[in-house]
Amino acid sequence: MSIKWGLRGKVLALSSLLLLLPWFAYQFVTEMENFLRQGQEQTLLGNTSAVATALHERPSLFNEHASFLPSIKKGHDLYVYNLNDPIIIDGEQDDWAALSSFKINYQNTQPTDTSKNSNSFDLLLGKNAQYLYAYFQVFNEQPLKRQSNATDITDNDHLIFALTTPQGVLQRYIISVKNDGWFNAFRFPQHSIHAKNLTREKSIQGFWKSTTQGYNIELRIPLTLLGNKLGFQLHTSTADKPNTINHVIQTSEILSSDKLGSVLIPSPEVEKMLLMMSHTNSTLWVVDRHQRVIAQAGDIHQSTGTWPTQLNTSAQQSGWFSTIETALLAPIYDWFLDKPATDFIDQSTNTAQLNYPLIDQALQGEAASQWRLSVDKRASILSVAQPIFVNGKVIGVVLAEETNNGLLTLRNQTLQKMFNVLLAVIVIVGLLLFLFLSSVVKRIRQLRDQSETMLDQNGRLTGEFTASQHADEIGDLSRSMADMGKRLGEYHHYVEQLSSRLSHELRTPVAVVRSSLDNLSHFPAEPAQKKYIQRSQQGIQRLNKILTSMSEASRIEESLQQAEKQTLDLTVLMNGCLQGYEMIYPDSSFQGDLTSAPLLIDADPDFIVQLLDKIVHNAVEFSAEQQPVHLSLKQAKDAAILAIENTGPLLATSTEQDLFQSMISIRPASQQHDTHLGLGLYIAKMICDYHHANIAIQNNSDLTGVVVTITFPIKKANS
Repeated sequence: MSIKWGLRGKVLALSSLLLLLPWFAYQFVTEMENFLRQGQEQTLLGNTSAVATALHERPSLFNEHASFLPSIKKGHDLYVYNLNDPIIIDGEQDDWAALSSFKINYQNTQPTDTSKNSNSFDLLLGKNAQYLYAYFQVFNEQPLKRQSNATDITDNDHLIFALTTPQGVLQRYIISVKNDGWFNAFRFPQHSIHAKNLTREKSIQGFWKSTTQGYNIELRIPLTLLGNKLGFQLHTSTADKPNTINHVIQTSEILSSDKLGSVLIPSPEVEKMLLMMSHTNSTLWVVDRHQRVIAQAGDIHQSTGTWPTQLNTSAQQSGWFSTIETALLAPIYDWFLDKPATDFIDQSTNTAQLNYPLIDQALQGEAASQWRLSVDKRASILSVAQPIFVNGKVIGVVLAEETNNGLLTLRNQTLQKMFNVLLAVIVIVGLLLFLFLSSVVKRIRQLRDQSETMLDQNGRLTGEFTASQHADEIGDLSRSMADMGKRLGEYHHYVEQLSSRLSHELRTPVAVVRSSLDNLSHFPAEPAQKKYIQRSQQGIQRLNKILTSMSEASRIEESLQQAEKQTLDLTVLMNGCLQGYEMIYPDSSFQGDLTSAPLLIDADPDFIVQLLDKIVHNAVEFSAEQQPVHLSLKQAKDAAILAIENTGPLLATSTEQDLFQSMISIRPASQQHDTHLGLGLYIAKMICDYHHANIAIQNNSDLTGVVVTITFPIKKANS
């Protein structure tokens, strides 16, 4: 089944190419986004270069954090995490929840210790304000506590830690308690390894709390006491000697500053410098040569880059278009535009060490940059690293990170504005095209309707063609068709008057020829001459009959213009005509199936009789021998249906409607000698049109003959 495409459908299909404009806009903005990403990368490189420049040739910022060590060992070299809030010293782990994933478990013993032991402890270190906080979760099923009357504080579970002071002096402290609760550390005498003549250090405070697994130790140390070395030793008993302190779990050796592990505390001075750069909307890190974090500023979730995540929020418009955009367009935009994610998860949050490939590249003395995805792959993060030089050597790296959230927001807002404008243009252009095309289609349909109503089914002109006044191509076509209709009307008028003119002009010469032949027949002539005279007279008679028929059609057409209708009963009229036909055609038989109900119509009875005479005459002529002509009359709703059917030759399907045209006659070869101009049905059609009746001729249902059906409108009784 083929689809019929109208002009509107074709133009609308072509105008749908306008929908490619948003796609081109999307591609354009995507290319612009790539350029902006490069610009963001260059901007971030410039920011990190400025921070690195401020840290160049300042070895004091790195010496105190043991950044010059050739290598570090996890668990031996300690890292202190930044704490957002002060720790409540109560032996509970609640305040350490944010750092719980960074705790380190220690089970190591002294090299000479061969005893079996399952004791261990988890260690967390943090810094807030001017204090270093330490939290020990000790796993010991049979801990030993100091007796109330004991004089030696090392015969029970105790903790010893050693550190170097800011001046580089080794200092050792011991923690030993009799009961759970608050405690102060005791300081060893200078250059002594024996726990005698101890001095209470009131500035080092803590809390000891027993648990079902062992006990917890939570303490704080002023940063003023701490240099760049720190180590812890926990002295406990073993399973084979539960009442003897003979086992050591340690982070490092504490008897010598050279064997102590380093401690890295985020630098307040470097952090202050980074905070000065916080206006760049970037997360900044400073790491040493071992990729340990010295300082950090900013939150990656807020680091949106050069552009803020909310642009021009104050300039948002309100009104009907804003309502449409929010209700209709916003869900569509949300469906295919990537929205910035602010609640993504990133692995670098609260990280002590950043193991990024670009940091390795920066430690080789070259700036590096890369785009990476967050852990949950919901955000793209730009990382840029710049080396920090001291005496020509790389001593650390400045790392800056930004998300592309600001860029995504800018892109989305740009796309939404462009899409809004393009959609408005598409809708307006489409509407204008539709209205214009509707106007064109309307005018074309008017041309079609005028051309169809200008001619009736018989090809006769029934009206005038009204020309358009528009000065375009359709107007030119309309005026051409109007001119063509005018000339066609003149030609039709000439053709219609041709029969009356011919009959008028030919009557005189025909009369002269006829009278001459009549006179010639009275003279004596040879038999051969009489034969030709007789044939000439027969020809003149046929010619006279043709002229009479042509004159009759012209007279009827003129008479119809002056006829007056009256109300008559078609049933009574048909009964009378049927009786008359039986007398007129004694060699033919008729069968009547006429309703007894009165059927009133507005008509001229003379013309109706003439109409019936023409149809019945044709039916009689085409009827087969000894086959009756059947006449029926019945009522169907508001119409009277008259059918005249004869049994005989069938009609060709293509000629059924042409029979009502003038000068068209289709007869069998046996009747070709008679004069037939085909004016009978033409006159019948003319009379039916005058009485607003429909006439049709077709083969009957059983294909044994032809039936002529005439439908008259019935006049209502009260009209």
